[in-house]
Amino acid sequence: MQAIPERINTGCAQLNELWNRYALVLLQKPGLLIADTDDDLNWHAFLGHSIDLQGFRAAEFAGVDSLRKSGCFDSLTKRRIGVTELGQLWENENIKNHLIYYIKNAPMADTYQILRSEGGTIGNSLAEAFESFPWRKGHWCVRAILQNSATLKPFSYSFRNWLKYECSLLGVHDYPPDDFLCKVYLQRGKNLNLVSLEQALCTRLEQQFYRVGPEMALYMLCDWQLWLWMEGKTGIFHNFKSDSFHQAFAKKYGAGIVPLGKHDFAAWWCQHKECEKIPPRLANECIWLGMAYKDV
Repeated sequence: MQAIPERINTGCAQLNELWNRYALVLLQKPGLLIADTDDDLNWHAFLGHSIDLQGFRAAEFAGVDSLRKSGCFDSLTKRRIGVTELGQLWENENIKNHLIYYIKNAPMADTYQILRSEGGTIGNSLAEAFESFPWRKGHWCVRAILQNSATLKPFSYSFRNWLKYECSLLGVHDYPPDDFLCKVYLQRGKNLNLVSLEQALCTRLEQQFYRVGPEMALYMLCDWQLWLWMEGKTGIFHNFKSDSFHQAFAKKYGAGIVPLGKHDFAAWWCQHKECEKIPPRLANECIWLGMAYKDV
C-alpha cells in the first residue's frame, strides 16, 4: 500500500485543509477505489460510471451506491441484471430499433412497454427498475446501458477484457499497465498522434461507447487507476474528474494559485515536492468532499 503525507503545503490554504481532513480517510472509504477484477470493473467503472453525471444517477441505479432518496426501488445488483443480460436485450431488433428511431417525443411508458413485450423476464425486471427509480431518467439512459453493454460482447461482456485488449492494441502488453503516462501512438482520423496511454484509453472510450464523453471517460478510469496505484501496481497518473465542484473550488479559492484546466492542475499539483508522486485524483476527491459537505 502507498503511503501518503498527512499534511501538504500547496500554497492554497483551503486545499491544504481539505487534504488534512480527508486524504487518509477517503482511501479507506468503501466504494471509492475500483479493484482490477471483472466484477468491480463491470459494476462500478462500467455500469456505475459510464453514464453518470449526466443527470442520471447510474451508480445508484446499478447498486454500487446506496439510494439517497426514499422509494421502493431494487437496483440492478438486487435484480441480478448484469452486463451480459443488458447486452443481450440490445440484440432484440425491436428493442434496438425502438430506442434508435422511435423515442422522439415518445413517453417513457413506450420504452417500458417494448422492454416488457420483447425482453422477457429480464426486460420486464429492467422496466420495473426504471419505472421505480426515484431520480431523473430518459430513453437515452435505457439505450446507453443496453448498447454499451452489447459493445462488450466480443470481450465476454467484460470491461476488464476490453481494457486489456485496448492496451495491447496501443502497444502496451503488460496488464495492468505499470505506467499510464507512457507515450503510445493513437490513430485519429488520418493522423497518428503520440499521447499518454491514459489519454488514448479515454479517447477509445469516447469512440466506442454511446454517450461517453471526455469527462465520463476520465471517470470510468480514474478510480481503477487509483486502486492500481494504491496497490503499487502502477505509477502516478494524471486522470481525474474535473466536475462542477472542482471548477467552483478553483474559481473561489484558488484564483491565481490553483489552475482550472485538468492538465494544468495535474502539472501544478505534481510540482510540489510532497505531491510529485501522488495522483492529483486524491486532491480532486478531497475537493469534492469539501464542496459537497460545505467544509470550505
